[in-house]
Amino acid sequence: MPLLKDPVVTLDDVRVRALSLSSLNLEVTIRVENPNSLGITLRQLPFTVMCSSGNREQEIARGNTGRVRIAARGSTVLRIPTTSQNTAIIGALATFFTRGGVQVTIQGTATIDAVLFGWSIPFKKTLPVTMEQVADAVAGKDTVK
Repeated sequence: MPLLKDPVVTLDDVRVRALSLSSLNLEVTIRVENPNSLGITLRQLPFTVMCSSGNREQEIARGNTGRVRIAARGSTVLRIPTTSQNTAIIGALATFFTRGGVQVTIQGTATIDAVLFGWSIPFKKTLPVTMEQVADAVAGKDTVK
């Protein structure tokens, strides 16, 4: 039986903060739950935001949580802003307007430290970005809860 259980890393949400033809600002919300009776440290959690454009996925942004302490049997919600300023946005926008929405996939790997042990936990989740979210972002409304 393992001494330490894997923390549970989940993508709670992705929200459009602002949108223009040259950039896309997102807020990615990641939850890390520690089921152990010992506190752990999330050393880092680099992630990539991808969007389907036609029949392939294109990277539109990257982010990282940095170092975060998570209490024993605790849960931490991390809200990470990301900005994309690349040409993949044009393809994503074209897909968005022709299909009325897009699927955004976020994947990464959490690196965990606990006393003398360290390990990695991959995660991946796909969420929709809706026309309403984008309309609110263009109108300057704060769509983040």
